[in-house]
Amino acid sequence: MPFTARFPGRCARTGAPIRPGDTVTSIGRSRYALISRAEPDETVDPDAAYAAALDPDLAAAEPDAAAAAGRYLRQSMARGVSDVWTSGGREYFRNRRGLCEDAPCCGCCNA
Repeated sequence: MPFTARFPGRCARTGAPIRPGDTVTSIGRSRYALISRAEPDETVDPDAAYAAALDPDLAAAEPDAAAAAGRYLRQSMARGVSDVWTSGGREYFRNRRGLCEDAPCCGCCNA
């Protein structure tokens, strides 16, 4: 009985790679045969998608800038941003230790 592959593998009949989403059938003893390929999904940059969720206009106008902004946001969240505030039209981020992400050049930590 055919089913959709959830994990990558190799076709026991042809040796072709099996990707998640392909239709396969079991031919016994943990061996699978490829029946049909899944349609390839459009590759989406996760950083650009993250920035597009926050600012769709930036993502449409400047995709490279959106990818860079998304990369920065992902990395800053991984570092543990604990505080975010806006002053003078600009956002400031403080990490877990209370240090400004922009320090020491902007001087906002001295205030």
